[in-house]
Amino acid sequence: MPHLEERQFTIVLHLSAEFPDDYEGDDDGFVWHDTFDRRVRGRVVAAVIDALRADGGFQVVAAPRGRDPSEAVDIDVRRVTR
Repeated sequence: MPHLEERQFTIVLHLSAEFPDDYEGDDDGFVWHDTFDRRVRGRVVAAVIDALRADGGFQVVAAPRGRDPSEAVDIDVRRVTR
């Protein structure tokens, strides 16, 4: 079995929306978050994957770890040594 070293690097995005003082609750049904999911989320994930692959020395694959995929993206990054 080959020697394997592991580390973890975390990117956390804290999402929020501000509303006027007369706002009375969840009237918008989290539309702002749905907009983030539709318009931005995929581009953020793609940018991270593209940046990792651009080096040429890493293999990158999605690797779900049992967390809710609507709240987390897990990516396996493996350094390729030749």
